[in-house]
Amino acid sequence: MRVTLGSLTLNFLRNLNAGLERLAELQQRLATGKRMQRPSDDPTNLPPVLVMRDALRAAEQYGRNAQDTATLLGAGQQALLDATGVLQRVRELALQASNGTLSASDLQTVRAEVSNLLDELVALGNTQVAGRYLFAGTATTTAPFVRTGDAVAYVGNSGALLREVDRGVVLAASVPGDAALGATFAAVTDVLTALASGDPAAVRAELPNLDSALDVLLQAQADLGARANRVDVLQQRWSEFAVQMRELLSVREDADMAEVVMELRLRENTYQAALAAGARLLQPSLVDFLR
Repeated sequence: MRVTLGSLTLNFLRNLNAGLERLAELQQRLATGKRMQRPSDDPTNLPPVLVMRDALRAAEQYGRNAQDTATLLGAGQQALLDATGVLQRVRELALQASNGTLSASDLQTVRAEVSNLLDELVALGNTQVAGRYLFAGTATTTAPFVRTGDAVAYVGNSGALLREVDRGVVLAASVPGDAALGATFAAVTDVLTALASGDPAAVRAELPNLDSALDVLLQAQADLGARANRVDVLQQRWSEFAVQMRELLSVREDADMAEVVMELRLRENTYQAALAAGARLLQPSLVDFLR
């Protein structure tokens, strides 16, 4: 069988191109740190990798939902805790005003403080988290509580911010303002009316309503706290699951960098040697071809 210079050249270029492609593949692995650059690199490994990627995406999404829920619940708890402190101060003032020892001027001073405390309660009822009104139900772009004179109106709705924190598990990340704070505003505005009348007995009659409003606030805090505890458990679980999925994916997808570097150096040396050999192969002059 006759071996021509042309066939030698063709085989050399074919082998050289194959080596160059392998070099490019190794350089890509070195740049990305991934063993699989395309599905065809390892078809048998692709199905479990796709399943793991889907599981990781779901875990990360549930984790983000749980984090958002925890943030909202924490802000709600703090706002209601602050409102409880304000309402307790209102009760102290109402108790002072109900004993019949304060002058009319003193009653007006008490009323002025209660009015300021009502403003604080309105501000707490209009608490925002990331631009969303926390106690507005689902109408999160509008301040839910509006004060006009001694009256406070609720303009939110009775919905709640819902978050899916697990497969098929949806939690309310907030509590509607009318449910959590409605009794508080009703009691405080009634105290203002009683103080305006100057009648200690009328003020005394509002003390049970203040106590009931405090109970509602405490119950709302307890409800939010129970949800927050559940979310904390889910958040930790999804975080750990995501770590496990990343580790499993790393085993199947990530390249052994030490191995890649060693093979890359070997292939580079082989490629350079092939180029040198090819240069000698392709040295014949034009005269040689014309013979």
